[in-house]
Amino acid sequence: MPDNTGIYASFSLEPVEQTFLTEKEGRPIFADKEFVRIFIAGDKHTEVYREVTDNDRLRFADAYKRFKEGAAAREQLTGTPLSQWPYLKPSQIKELEAVNIYTVEQLAALSDTAKQKIGMGANELTAAARAYLATAENSSAASAFAAENERLKDEVSRLQAQMKEMAVRFEALESESGSKSRGRQVA
Repeated sequence: MPDNTGIYASFSLEPVEQTFLTEKEGRPIFADKEFVRIFIAGDKHTEVYREVTDNDRLRFADAYKRFKEGAAAREQLTGTPLSQWPYLKPSQIKELEAVNIYTVEQLAALSDTAKQKIGMGANELTAAARAYLATAENSSAASAFAAENERLKDEVSRLQAQMKEMAVRFEALESESGSKSRGRQVA
């Protein structure tokens, strides 16, 4: 399977006129066909728009699955939308979207050629995107560790309470058996 790094696809359903049937029936006849728009993040001039092939369905399986589940074109992309990243100004978001960059992950994976098309500040933006993703990954790991730590503390507390209860029961049994054995010695 080819490397899709930096290459993205969005699928759509478009009406296509059926020329033969239109002429035959004397009225416009259309059929719905699946189309794919393949683009490279950071390059607004390189785009392929065509009817979907089996290869497209395999190559972009995740996006195709989301399309079949009813997702809109932007929703077929996975990742953090640029609008949800507080680092960017609204004007920067519009500029990046103009060159087919819609997520922080796309920005972080930009090629050097795509960075040149963005211009000044592209290296800083991609570095910031990479740092944001790394921080998010680390904080999710830290959250998981904190949750595990809390679970373990609760387990230790539960076990300590259980041990105290067992000690009380043991003492009660010892004192009960001790009073019985003293009674036998007297008799």
